[in-house]
Amino acid sequence: MVDDGQKPSVHKDFHGALSFGLAFVESQYGEEGMAEFLESLADSVYAPLVRDIRAGGLAALEEYWRKVFEWEEGDVDIALEDGVLTLAVNRCPAIAHMKEYGYAIAPHFCEHTRIVNEAICRAAGYAASVEYDQDAGRCTQTFRRAEA
Repeated sequence: MVDDGQKPSVHKDFHGALSFGLAFVESQYGEEGMAEFLESLADSVYAPLVRDIRAGGLAALEEYWRKVFEWEEGDVDIALEDGVLTLAVNRCPAIAHMKEYGYAIAPHFCEHTRIVNEAICRAAGYAASVEYDQDAGRCTQTFRRAEA
C-alpha cells in the first residue's frame, strides 16, 4: 500500500452511494451479476493491495485493515496468529453511517465484503471468509494462505 503518511480524505457518504449502486445492479442483473461486477472491480481497484499481500503476506493485509479502520473510525479487533488474520468488526463504520443518516441499506450490502475479500485473496494466493450480521453491523472476517 502506498503510504505517504497522510490520512486520506474519507467521505462516508460513499457507503450510501455504494449501497444504492449495489441495489441497482442486483435489481437489474441479479445476485450473480452483482458478484461479477464486484469481482471485476476488485481485480482492478485492489491490484496494488494484491501486490502488497503477495510481497508481505498477511502482515501487509493486517496493516491495510488497521489503516482502513483507523481512517473510517470503526470498532474492530484485529489479530494475526498462527497464520490466520482475524478481524472482529464490532461496529461497521459503513452500516453505522448509513443508519445514522437514513440511507437505505441494500439487502445484500454486506455480501460485497465477502465477494471483494475473496477476489483479492484469490489473486494473492490467500483465502477469505466472512460471517456477518448486517442488521447489527458486525462481522468476523478471516484470512489465511490458500490450500494448494
